[in-house]
Amino acid sequence: MNNIPIQVYGINLLVRMMAEAPADVRVHCPKGSPIRYGEVVARGDGFDEGANAFREMPTVKSVVAFEESAEDVEGHYFHVAGEEFRVIRLDAVILSFPLE
Repeated sequence: MNNIPIQVYGINLLVRMMAEAPADVRVHCPKGSPIRYGEVVARGDGFDEGANAFREMPTVKSVVAFEESAEDVEGHYFHVAGEEFRVIRLDAVILSFPLE
């Protein structure tokens, strides 16, 4: 991923999807919706045009958890060297935490 310069804008995050939940944190949805996890590899500047304000963004290399319905994929996605990446909006993030 280091070879491909990617810029993310606004309140969007670029995350490298994780195949499994981290061993130390698991989020459960009471309605049974799947929770997905990804490592933040790039983030926007945090400027929310709709609110005309800056919003706090998760740090690069932190893990974010977000809900994904069984029918719809959250965010835009692409693959590089067999890894899945997503561009998701900050509003989709349930929580973020350091990987280590």
